[in-house]
Amino acid sequence: MRTTGFAHKSVFRTSVARWLLVLATGSAVTACSISNPLSGVSDTLGHIGGKVATVLPGQISAADKQKSLDLLRTGDAAREKGDLEAAAIGYAKAADADPSSVEAQLRLGSVSLVRQDEKGAMSAFEAAQNLAPKNAEPPFRLGEIDLTHGQAKAAADQFATALEGRQDDPKLYNAMGVALAMQGKYELAKQNYDKGLTIQPDYPALRNNYGLMQLATGDFPAALDTFSALVATSQTSARYRLNRALVEIAMGQTDAALADAPGIDEAGLRQTLAIYVAPSQEEADSNTGRIGQALISGDGGKSPMPTVHLAVDTPAAPTATAETTTASIKPLAGLPPSTTP
Repeated sequence: MRTTGFAHKSVFRTSVARWLLVLATGSAVTACSISNPLSGVSDTLGHIGGKVATVLPGQISAADKQKSLDLLRTGDAAREKGDLEAAAIGYAKAADADPSSVEAQLRLGSVSLVRQDEKGAMSAFEAAQNLAPKNAEPPFRLGEIDLTHGQAKAAADQFATALEGRQDDPKLYNAMGVALAMQGKYELAKQNYDKGLTIQPDYPALRNNYGLMQLATGDFPAALDTFSALVATSQTSARYRLNRALVEIAMGQTDAALADAPGIDEAGLRQTLAIYVAPSQEEADSNTGRIGQALISGDGGKSPMPTVHLAVDTPAAPTATAETTTASIKPLAGLPPSTTP
């Protein structure tokens, strides 16, 4: 079982710099655990996992299929109102009504992640993957969870599976690039970033990660250009100013770095920079684990070290199939986005 704890360092009484997933939509939601039993769906509302189908699609009656679609709509309506527990219950019941429904499992996984029910999300995505082995969405989402635990090799394996089914999605190349860069495989990471940029040249999240790779490999002028372009064009330029500050401190431009990262001193910047400068393989393996721990850190204290943003844009929600196009499916982010500027 994966752990979700984070060992805090005594230095400044805070964690190492946190790498945070940057999402397109959604909001941070605190998971609630309620002990009331939900017959036929889950033991508790705190964990609602997906179930692997025990019947073939052709064995599902038309009435059960319709019931599942109605429950999907119920879940969607609850989600739109912000009632994530009711949404999870609706999706879980939809999956119970039609155990062959990939849509129900994907929606259950997505809302479970927002509820910070990682175990339930993994169960649902694994169930969806068993139902539709060639669907790129489940392995992408499972790989994303692996990344948050620093399990870069496992994540890369999942992203490779996703790319087998969808080779025209820059989001997947971005994610694969991140997983490879976390392993110190920078040339392979570059190849994936380049493929993603060929498909979508103005992809901010990917360019951000490209800049972090340039920083890690010592190509400081290129990294500075990358982050400066992001600062000039992005509405969330504060995210990229923090990353640019690391490049500036590496280039000896201390005044510029401190201006880009107000409230953070030079020592904090240099301590963070040490994480990203290309290390030996032994150090790279160690840093991968630290980065994974940092991704799941819930430390809310004010750190003197900057938040460095690793950007993995998740899909808002699985695309509706023909049978659920009337369900009024709206975007739903998987993991909660950063609450920092």
